[in-house]
Amino acid sequence: MDEHGDYNGVDLIEWINAHPQGYVHPSLRIGRRIPGDPTSIIGTFVSSDAKPIEAGDILATIPWDCMIGPGNEYSLEIFESCRAVRNLADELKLGDQSQYKPYVNYLLRQSTKMMPGEWSITAQEFLHHKILDRQLPPLEADWFGAAGYKQWKNCGGNSNDAMERLAYYLTSTRDEDTLMIPIYDMMNHSNDPKKLNTLSYKPKSAGESFVFKASRKIEPSEEIFNCYNRCNTCSKHFREECETFSFRGTPDIFAHYGFVEESPQYWWFERQSGNEVIEMEFCLEKNATADEPDITWIGSVPTAEDKSFYTQHLERLRQIQREKEILEPQLVQSDGENSQGKMTRSEWEACWNYRNTLVIAIELVLESIHRIEGGEGTKVIVYSQQEDDSGDEL
Repeated sequence: MDEHGDYNGVDLIEWINAHPQGYVHPSLRIGRRIPGDPTSIIGTFVSSDAKPIEAGDILATIPWDCMIGPGNEYSLEIFESCRAVRNLADELKLGDQSQYKPYVNYLLRQSTKMMPGEWSITAQEFLHHKILDRQLPPLEADWFGAAGYKQWKNCGGNSNDAMERLAYYLTSTRDEDTLMIPIYDMMNHSNDPKKLNTLSYKPKSAGESFVFKASRKIEPSEEIFNCYNRCNTCSKHFREECETFSFRGTPDIFAHYGFVEESPQYWWFERQSGNEVIEMEFCLEKNATADEPDITWIGSVPTAEDKSFYTQHLERLRQIQREKEILEPQLVQSDGENSQGKMTRSEWEACWNYRNTLVIAIELVLESIHRIEGGEGTKVIVYSQQEDDSGDEL
C-alpha cells in the first residue's frame, strides 16, 4: 500500500521483476488517478518524480509463468477458452497458496459490480426494458441476467460457485484473448488517439512472454492507457498494430465494463423487418473544427424504415427523461438505505449516462438521414469488417 493506504502493486512488480524474463519499467506506477481519493479509479501511470518513458521503451515484459491462461491449449487465434476460466478459478481458490499469489490476491479484491450483468435485478430490468426497450444494443443475449454465465455452464462450470463466477467475470472483463496478464490488465481504456500511448504484443505460442511498449513519449504523472477495442472498424488502428483481437463496439464496452467510451465510437443497431434482421453500423468521430462528431456509415446508408426505427426510439428516450424525477425515488436507494428492491446510485447514474449517449448517437443518425434526404453527401465505408471466430472454444 502507498502512503494513502491505496493499492500500489509493489509486491506484484517485485514478483515480476524477480523472474529471469520479467521486467517492469522503473518509472511505471500503479495507483489511483487521484492519490488518496477513494472514489478515484486505479490505473497505471508514470511516477511524478520519475524520468519520462520514451517512445519504443518496454513498459513491461510479463513472462509466461506469470500469466494465467489455458496452458498448452493457448493459440494466438483463440479468443475465448473454457480451460483459461477453469485455471483461473483454481488459482483463486488456492489464494495465498497459489504460485501467482501477488496477482491472485489483487484479483480477489476486485468488485464484479461494474458489469451490468452483475447489477441488481432492479438496475438490470430498468436498463433492459426502460432504456433499451429490449431492442437497442447491447442486446439481451450479451448481458442481461448474467447471460454470459450460460456459456460458462456450457463449459461444465458452476455459476453458483463464487470463485468460478468471479473467474468468469474476470476473464470477461480483464483477459487479453484468453490470457490474464498482471499490470497490463490494470491499464484503463482510451481510444482517443491523443491519449492512447501503448502497443501490446501477444505471445505467438505457449511459453512466450507478453510485451507492451510505449507508442510515444509518456511524461511524468501521465496515465498509461490501453485500448480495449483497438481493432474495431472505426479505430484508427484498424488492420494496423492489431496484435490483439479486440473488435468490440461501444455497446459491447458498456456491457462488459459499465462505462461509455470516448470518441471514436463504433455503433451497431439491429431492427426486425419481417423475418429478416437488418443491421445498421456507423462510426462517430470527433470533428477537429466542430462540436458535434462526424458520422460515417458502414456498408450502406440508412433507409426510410431505418429512420422510423431511430425516430421512435429517440421519442421514447426523451419521454424517459421527462419521467426521471418520478422514477428516481421509486428505483434508487437513498443514502444509507440497503433495499433489495432498489438499485444503487452508481447503477442509476451508469444507466443514465448510457441513455444520454444513445440519445446523442441517434440524434446524429437522424441529422445524417436528413442530409441524405436533402441530397447532401455522407461518408460511407463500403466494406463490413469480417470477424473470424472459428477458433472460439466457448
